[in-house]
Amino acid sequence: MPSECKEPLFFGLRPLALVLKDFCRWRTMARRSAALFLLFCCSVSRGWSEASVPPPAVVSPALPVLWDELRGLKELVLSLKAEEVGRRQILRRVESWLRDGEVEAEQQRRSMEGLKEEALRQAEELRGRVEELEEQSKVLAARLCNAESLMEELRRQISEFPASNASSLTPDMLELEARLGARLEDLSSDAEALRGGLKSLQEMLKPASDLQLLSSSPVESAGASALGSRLSDAERRLDELHTQTSAVRASLEENLSAVKSQVQQLELTSTAQTDSVKQLQLKLNSTEHQIHELQTVTSEIMNKLRDDEKQLEQMKAEHTAQTDSVKQLQLKLNSTEHQIHELQTVTSGELRVAFSAGLTDSGSVGPFDEETTLIFSKIITNVGEAYNQTAGVFTAPVRGLYVFSFTAADYVKGYMGLYLYKNDQPIVFSLDLNDHGGYASTSNAVCLELEEGNRVHLGLPASYRLYDDSRNFSVFSGFLLFHL
Repeated sequence: MPSECKEPLFFGLRPLALVLKDFCRWRTMARRSAALFLLFCCSVSRGWSEASVPPPAVVSPALPVLWDELRGLKELVLSLKAEEVGRRQILRRVESWLRDGEVEAEQQRRSMEGLKEEALRQAEELRGRVEELEEQSKVLAARLCNAESLMEELRRQISEFPASNASSLTPDMLELEARLGARLEDLSSDAEALRGGLKSLQEMLKPASDLQLLSSSPVESAGASALGSRLSDAERRLDELHTQTSAVRASLEENLSAVKSQVQQLELTSTAQTDSVKQLQLKLNSTEHQIHELQTVTSEIMNKLRDDEKQLEQMKAEHTAQTDSVKQLQLKLNSTEHQIHELQTVTSGELRVAFSAGLTDSGSVGPFDEETTLIFSKIITNVGEAYNQTAGVFTAPVRGLYVFSFTAADYVKGYMGLYLYKNDQPIVFSLDLNDHGGYASTSNAVCLELEEGNRVHLGLPASYRLYDDSRNFSVFSGFLLFHL
């Protein structure tokens, strides 16, 4: 593939503009050259037609110039054909550029479809990741709720624990205190009663001792021994009461120590629960920190998702812009194809018309009593079949600028001349005098603007004659210069 075919389609349209520009330039040059040639021919024909007196029998010096002009026209026609070949090559190159542009547009369309599929796939992946993050957030939120409820339950239990312990210990302590108080009161009352009895006994023993001192009879000694036994019983009972009081005190002290140990255990339990609460608080703080980190990660993911959505929107906008660009390129491609089709139609439909024909092989033609249409029956070239060799008439197949030329010869002394008619209207009259009796000839040419169907032929005036044989002394030629 040439390097110029790799350019985008809108760069490939430039050579088409150059082709059109060259075609317009060529058309202008052709018109100018044709106009100059027409002016030259008109001036030559005017110079010949205005000659009222036959010129001397000298070869006109304008003939070499005229032949040079004809050769120049021939070279111009060849150069125009070469330019037309070059334009065809440029058209083929433009067609190859257009085909490459179509291939490139198809590749861009496929790449756009691939990008669209990739964007959709990435969007689906992002949605899946967002859903997974939402599920993880829900699970973490549920775990956080459970942790908070557990903390509230522990706090409630901790707050209720001292109250319940106090409420459970207070009745026992009060009951023990009440029982101890009652026992102490009973013991105190018994001790007071014993003290009172001892005092009464001592008071009773004083007169008895006095009586013993006064009289030591056997009856009184018996009463004193009874009182001593009673006193011994009272002292024994007092000792028992002291023993019971000591036992009760020991029991109360044991109960108090047990209560103190329980209080210490409760304090230890409370300390352990406080440590557990602190650990739970630390775990809660760690969980909150993790939740904060997860929220940060979630916010980052959401920001990234928003960025991805923005990129997706940007890609959609770029895709829309590229789609519009592809549509514009398609429109330009269609317009270029239409122009190429028109150029191909103009190029392929351009009719090529040219003919040359000799007069006859029979020798002299004329003179006639009246003007006669000359029938050039020996076809040399008849491209386009516009010349009728039977009638001797050329019929224009299309509207355009045509060039006609003719040469007439004779070998007898006298005048020889020809009329060139357009639709039975004389356009050019060519006249010459053969005053030496040898071969003589006259030539002329003209450019005519013809409409489709216009007719051109040569006429021989009355009493004039021409000569032709197999050497083609007399020839009628014409061709289409360009369309109008």
